[in-house]
Amino acid sequence: MMLAAADSPGEHLQLAAFTAACAFFFIGWGRRQRRTGRSLIAQTETVQVGNQLVPPPPASRLRRAAGTEYIVAGGVFVIPAVFNFAAAIHALVR
Repeated sequence: MMLAAADSPGEHLQLAAFTAACAFFFIGWGRRQRRTGRSLIAQTETVQVGNQLVPPPPASRLRRAAGTEYIVAGGVFVIPAVFNFAAAIHALVR
């Protein structure tokens, strides 16, 4: 049974694009969380209540640690993107 030989270069490029997009999303999300300590879904911003501005709560260590984990998850997506791109080039050259 041949597994890798059955794939076309187009399929490899589609997988490379998808995994690169996932890597870009997770790394960007993780960098934002590490830098600001804010979640992507529940953003904390300065809010005006009455005549005064209420600042956001300080960044927690848990949010910054979660940002590091998102960066690592994005790094896991980078590796298949590189391998699929290399497989597509190899299939085109061959």
